[in-house]
Amino acid sequence: MPDNSLFVAGLTGVTAIAASSLASWLTSRGNARAARVQVDATTEAQRREGTRQTRRAAYLNLIEQAQVVADGLRGVDGLSITECETALAAHRDRHQQLRRAVTLVDLEGPSTVQVAASNLLIMSGTLATALAAMAENADRENRREFQETLRAYIRLITPLVDAAAAALNER
Repeated sequence: MPDNSLFVAGLTGVTAIAASSLASWLTSRGNARAARVQVDATTEAQRREGTRQTRRAAYLNLIEQAQVVADGLRGVDGLSITECETALAAHRDRHQQLRRAVTLVDLEGPSTVQVAASNLLIMSGTLATALAAMAENADRENRREFQETLRAYIRLITPLVDAAAAALNER
């Protein structure tokens, strides 16, 4: 019989090389897949954080504009008709700034914040109507209606802040 030890040694060497190559190939595939998963996870986390920061800036701007509207109207009740007309013109400017901020929030979402922002904008328009009525006739009824509308507007700021905070805390 011929000596099979050389054949067995060769076969063992080829098997070892094949097994090593297969293990290396499988390991590199696993590492590439793990790296791809890590890159995808990092990209998604960065996208979520970018969205969060954009929303945060839009919400903060809207809340600031809403407060500017409220602050600009707090002392209107005791004004004369001429002063009410001046206050109305200033309110219309603030209302336009509020409208721009609401439009930005409409782009950023989500719907709970959009609804709260829209309610605030509608009430700001109602404030303009009540202030215009007061500028025409500053009687007790118009002043009372304006004050009630202003209080309703101010009450709408809290739901907006709450909706914005909830939206920023979503995952």
